[in-house]
Amino acid sequence: MTLLFDHRTEGTPEQAWLASQRLSACRVVELPSGVARLVVLAAHPDDETLGAGGLIAAAARSGLPVEVIVATDGEASHPGSQTHRPAALARLRRAEADAAVTALAPAAPLTFLGLPDGGLAAHGRVIVDVLTERLDASTLLVTPWSGDRHPDHEASAVAAGVAAAQRGCPHWQYPIWAWHWADPSSADLPWSELRRVELDQESAEAKRAAVAAYISQHKPLSELPGDEAILPPHVTAHFAREFETFIVPLAPAANTDYFEALYARSDDPWGLRNRFYEQRKRDLVCAVLPRDRFRRAFEPGCATGLLTARLARRCDEVLACDVVDRAVALARERLAALPNVRVESRRIPDDWPTGSFDLVVLSEVGYYCQDLAALSGRIRAGLAFDGVVVACHWRHDAPDHPHSADEVQNAIGAGLNKIASHIEEDFLLDVWTRSGESVARTGGIVR
Repeated sequence: MTLLFDHRTEGTPEQAWLASQRLSACRVVELPSGVARLVVLAAHPDDETLGAGGLIAAAARSGLPVEVIVATDGEASHPGSQTHRPAALARLRRAEADAAVTALAPAAPLTFLGLPDGGLAAHGRVIVDVLTERLDASTLLVTPWSGDRHPDHEASAVAAGVAAAQRGCPHWQYPIWAWHWADPSSADLPWSELRRVELDQESAEAKRAAVAAYISQHKPLSELPGDEAILPPHVTAHFAREFETFIVPLAPAANTDYFEALYARSDDPWGLRNRFYEQRKRDLVCAVLPRDRFRRAFEPGCATGLLTARLARRCDEVLACDVVDRAVALARERLAALPNVRVESRRIPDDWPTGSFDLVVLSEVGYYCQDLAALSGRIRAGLAFDGVVVACHWRHDAPDHPHSADEVQNAIGAGLNKIASHIEEDFLLDVWTRSGESVARTGGIVR
């Protein structure tokens, strides 16, 4: 087995991770709604505890059924040991796993597959078959991260991904060795998909007890060469946090099929026409516009065109778009009498229109974009010298939103100057320009 890192080096200090704003800014999540069971796959005994021990403990205490599956016995952890042959290590590590899982979730079934340590890539089919027998759409599957630079972690994650896709269940992945070799200032981790699960005191204590059960990994087997600890203190420090971190795939709303299904059920899936909340929000969006007139506006994600009609009163030309054909058709029907409005089928940010705009309005659309950096770049590239950007986004957690309102607004405003901000419990509404001048200064009232 060839590792793509050296566990004997000091690696990235835990303090560097704790000081990282990127890690602290990761969105906090809980178990997805509708989950009725938790299945945790480990490539080796201790993976389940290091990566997801707190989640296991919290789920078990909440009454959620939990099952832990360990693919290998970890018999290759000390290949140079002079005191422990692989079979002895396998027995030892099975006993440690049993003690650890008991500390986390006493009633959780623990299954050992007995596959070869370091050879999971050749046994992916076995993992797929075992998992598909246990999964359904109400199961949350949690596994090592495929990008952890450990062949067994990659193989188990890939096989689990196949099983999860077949059974239609969510699949979270936990990094382990990435905390050792990765750099918090780099793109080593998929930051847009990283999510945090905060641990309460009982779950954190249960995890600490489970980590302590793996004596063969964090203590030397003996004083002889080859028996050194695999997880010395600078490594185990990464797993003493008051939270756990998972790679959670972006929500299905990033896919066109999701929106098409919504419009198949209703021509107004969000109640934009009749809800006072939506009517008031449109009033606020129009009220924050810092000029009376605009030359050319762009409104992506226009839905059925209710806000578009309001913008048309203030703009010489409005280009609106949506990714769903039904929404485009409904918007065109509503706006047919307005000669200064054009509605097109486009997916942003990939299909951004040409030309410049002195007004870009994004209302409840930014958090559906997987690549917020690309969205921000498109906005700036197409914004006129006197351009205005307005963005309004829902603040509450929503399972179909890949990003939070804060993440979206921060990305959209990158490189621009904020001139207005309206904050409510329900949504954020911000206005940016290139110059940053206030309405009074732009109008010559103050100098």
